[in-house]
Amino acid sequence: MKVKVVFTGRASEMSGVFAMEVELPEGATLDELVKTVSSKLNPRIYKRYSQGHFVFVTFVNDRPVLSPDYRLRDGDRVTFMTPEMGG
Repeated sequence: MKVKVVFTGRASEMSGVFAMEVELPEGATLDELVKTVSSKLNPRIYKRYSQGHFVFVTFVNDRPVLSPDYRLRDGDRVTFMTPEMGG
């Protein structure tokens, strides 16, 4: 299946791209998507994500998704954004 992945904010800086299409096996999870993207773009993404050091706000088809076990479907659009902080 194919999933469109969009990165915004610092997520785009870390990945080095704004958007990409990723091929995954049917029934792949959000966690598997992050592993795949990380292996293609920057291995630190998954390492920091899995250790809780790189926080994403994640949307699938414009709806917030919290669980890394969320099952993706063909044609889904997954957006990763990093919350901005400061004052």
